[in-house]
Amino acid sequence: MTKTRSARTIKVSKENKAKLAKMFNCTDRMVYKALCFECQTLLARKIQYVARKEMGGWVEAAVPEDEIFYDTTEDGKHFMRQYFNNGAVMEVSMTTGKGVVRFKGLPRHCYSEVLVSDIPMIQNYARNLK
Repeated sequence: MTKTRSARTIKVSKENKAKLAKMFNCTDRMVYKALCFECQTLLARKIQYVARKEMGGWVEAAVPEDEIFYDTTEDGKHFMRQYFNNGAVMEVSMTTGKGVVRFKGLPRHCYSEVLVSDIPMIQNYARNLK
């Protein structure tokens, strides 16, 4: 069984990580595992509590890198654009409902009427272009 790292991490300074290790008489590795939610022992939960409540730690969540932008052109047209790691771009006009997936600057697929329910399929298509 493989362990996967949590999408959440408690962020604290390097100095506070050292203080946590000393305070709980544990290794730096244990503090790391607790702050990354890799283990949920009583000690880990105590470290998490102190890091957040007494040391100003905050929880950061990882999000997919494929970010969506909502743009308005100078002539008032509204677009939703999503840029993918492979270089693909999905662009949907929120005014007309037309969409296009571009790959390396060239249109690869056009859509005449994009519905919200179609977006995951279009994203998957764009994400898998090679």
